[in-house]
Amino acid sequence: MKESFFIGMAALAVIATCGYFLWLAGRAFYSMYSDWKLDKELIVIRAESDVRRKQKSEDNQRRLDNGCVHVFDQSFGEFPPGVCRKCGLERERPKGECDHVWRRAEGPVPGSFCEKCGKKYGGLTSGGSKAKV
Repeated sequence: MKESFFIGMAALAVIATCGYFLWLAGRAFYSMYSDWKLDKELIVIRAESDVRRKQKSEDNQRRLDNGCVHVFDQSFGEFPPGVCRKCGLERERPKGECDHVWRRAEGPVPGSFCEKCGKKYGGLTSGGSKAKV
């Protein structure tokens, strides 16, 4: 009786071990399959992103083709960074609805404003203190 009990327990341990390894193998294959599916989706998303990036670059290039020889150098606080000092367009289209066209603001401190929406940059409007006389 004892022998059959121990043989049964040994057989049960072998079956449980085999079942555990089959479960691990199944989980590994499922993980590989889901990674394969995600990789296919990622390839599609990457292709769509490349198309959108190329379209955005072409739109930005068309936007900048206005006959100006753009100078995007530092303007020492007069214009926001990345703005052409000659025509006032930004190098990249800004987020939001307004495609700002910056113009110099008159005053003792260098500054500018958008002629479309009125947004101001630099000068006395950026939180600087007025000179006391």
